[in-house]
Amino acid sequence: MNVVAAVVVLATSYFLLVRILRYRHLSHLQHVYGSVSMTPWIAQRILHVTLFYEFPSTMLLGTIVALFKIYGIPTVSSLLLRTGELKTRDSITRRLADTGTLIATWITNPLVGPGSGLEPPDDCSTPVDPRGALAIARVNWLHRKYPILNDDYKYNLALFVLEPLRLTSEFGWRPLTQLERQAIFVFWMEIGRRMGIQDLWTSFEEMEEWAESYAQEKMVPSQASADLANIAIGHFTYRIPNVLGLRNLMKDIVACFLDERTRRAMMWVSTEDPPADYLLRLQNTELPRMHTVYKRPYGPWYYPEPKGISKVVQNLRLYLGLTQPDKIPSRRWKSEGYRIEELGPIRFESEGHEAVMQEAASLQGTPVVGPWALDGGRSRN
Repeated sequence: MNVVAAVVVLATSYFLLVRILRYRHLSHLQHVYGSVSMTPWIAQRILHVTLFYEFPSTMLLGTIVALFKIYGIPTVSSLLLRTGELKTRDSITRRLADTGTLIATWITNPLVGPGSGLEPPDDCSTPVDPRGALAIARVNWLHRKYPILNDDYKYNLALFVLEPLRLTSEFGWRPLTQLERQAIFVFWMEIGRRMGIQDLWTSFEEMEEWAESYAQEKMVPSQASADLANIAIGHFTYRIPNVLGLRNLMKDIVACFLDERTRRAMMWVSTEDPPADYLLRLQNTELPRMHTVYKRPYGPWYYPEPKGISKVVQNLRLYLGLTQPDKIPSRRWKSEGYRIEELGPIRFESEGHEAVMQEAASLQGTPVVGPWALDGGRSRN
């Protein structure tokens, strides 16, 4: 066998193996959930496979794009600017860390209680993990501090469904199935219900049509949207050397993942497909993941301080200039961890704890007990 034939055989065998292994999870989902009634609890189980095994890169990117795209709505961007939480680099990193932590908490922890399809045990013999309910309750408490319009809530919720699906459909290694699309829709509608958002949709198609109509009417160019988008981009690019147009290149890459309407609302110029496009597609030739993929929020908030050899390595990297001083975990960045009921703007850190516990208990249908309760030892994540 000559070299060319050997390469062809090896390549064919490799891609055949990729094809077989990559469809294991999908086959399992169809077998277990394909003929059952979709509840939020089941939807969350399906979402975990889709998000953490099948499409972690594009689903995460879609969530980030959703958070960024909402800046194109003037009522949202002007309100965010008025909060004053985006004036300093520390407050921006804190907001990003807390937002990512809260969303990840209600995605990864069990969605239980009234309306979820999984009720807590009557005898309370098995304590319910309350972290998902606590995260939603904390977000609700924080949001009530501000005059947020219900339609702005709805549009943001729709983006959490539509943007991950859009980017996964464009860059993913296979199309999402109807089962996966329905699961993502049902899960986020339950989150919306628990947030008290009114007039939610009953179908994916209804939501998609409403979101498009709303964006056509409300997403218009505004200085607030431009200012907020530039603040966000400035935060993500401030460590990039401002030479050879590198910062502008990064802005162009971000802009490419936004649609033309959003770019106009943020007063950004149009651009071509980003180089990241090809990197996202290249991963489609890799073997499937054998373990879940979850990346912690961008540091330094809540990272534990290294010890032993890890601290030696950290100090060496700091000495060589490979690590920025403001990325080093410390008490300044709450290296001791966090309590869910304390997340959010620093000025609200010590407020609302009892209210959050009460609402979480209502959401999950049973009191918050164990280390997550206020009297449970104040353990930190």
